[in-house]
Amino acid sequence: MTLEPTMIDRTTLVTRPLSPQLGAEILGLDLEHEIDEATRRELLRIWTEAGLILVRGVANGEQHLRLSMVFGDPGPAATGVLNLDRDPRIMGLRQDPDDPRCRTMPVFEVHGEARAGYLGWHWDQAFMPEIVRGAALRMVETAAIGGQTGFIDAITAWERLPQALQEQVEGLEVVYHMTIDQHRNRFGFPQGLRAAREREDAETRQAEYHRDFPQVVHPLVITQRETGRKVLKLSPMHAQRILGLAEAESDALLHTLADHLVDGRFAYFHEWRNGDLLIWDNWRLIHSAAGVPPHVRRYAERTTIYGDYGVGRYLDPALHGSRPRRAFMD
Repeated sequence: MTLEPTMIDRTTLVTRPLSPQLGAEILGLDLEHEIDEATRRELLRIWTEAGLILVRGVANGEQHLRLSMVFGDPGPAATGVLNLDRDPRIMGLRQDPDDPRCRTMPVFEVHGEARAGYLGWHWDQAFMPEIVRGAALRMVETAAIGGQTGFIDAITAWERLPQALQEQVEGLEVVYHMTIDQHRNRFGFPQGLRAAREREDAETRQAEYHRDFPQVVHPLVITQRETGRKVLKLSPMHAQRILGLAEAESDALLHTLADHLVDGRFAYFHEWRNGDLLIWDNWRLIHSAAGVPPHVRRYAERTTIYGDYGVGRYLDPALHGSRPRRAFMD
């Protein structure tokens, strides 16, 4: 994918690629004022083509929300305890060794290094039947060490699959179940990943979330509505099995697909600056958080953009139309 620099009407809005695989940086976007309709349409066009948009110098939550609303309606995220009191549409993501709340959060050993805030490859809310449209993440205080956010395009991942494997997986569905501990995910996660510091109540919490968030099913392949391009719609995080296959066959296929999808050669890892805001298409991209050493501070804010692609469901047909009794991390 290559995005040539473009000009929009009488604005100074310019784009340039973030990487050969995905993403576009927007330059010259005025967030001090309301975004006009022509600019909104062009931003949506770029987002559809690139999957990920970067805007630098976003000064505050008001500008953050203004840009988020170009892509849909922002609303409280499933991680309810993190939504800010000042505006529940904004989630605060803090790592601070001096904050007692952060000192109780899990720390994982990733490739031999301790990381707080580590998240493996996933799309948001794979454990829910409704899948949010996207998210916008703004860096307020950049980590001195680490803290990169990674993105992979599942459209180009589909295009890289051998034709025989494409034909094999079309029409298949994946069962997902909430997995709150990173090292318990089996597909597409680093070898040797372990919990360097687990919550004392980890087993109890996992059992509660399995009860409160029943198993869901999502198709393994979807089609991007605007372009007809196919998407390898697999979230390595929370994936349990392929519906209808024997365990050994399911595991082998999920390992093959997840390893193909998370190939780092095709990933974009963003090196943050204060004021950076990234908006990603959650129906198309998977993302990951590298985390930071436990002694390092970092603070970001995020909006979740609502919208459902309409093809997920609970595994149990009796639960159709119901919702979980609580939000994740309440």
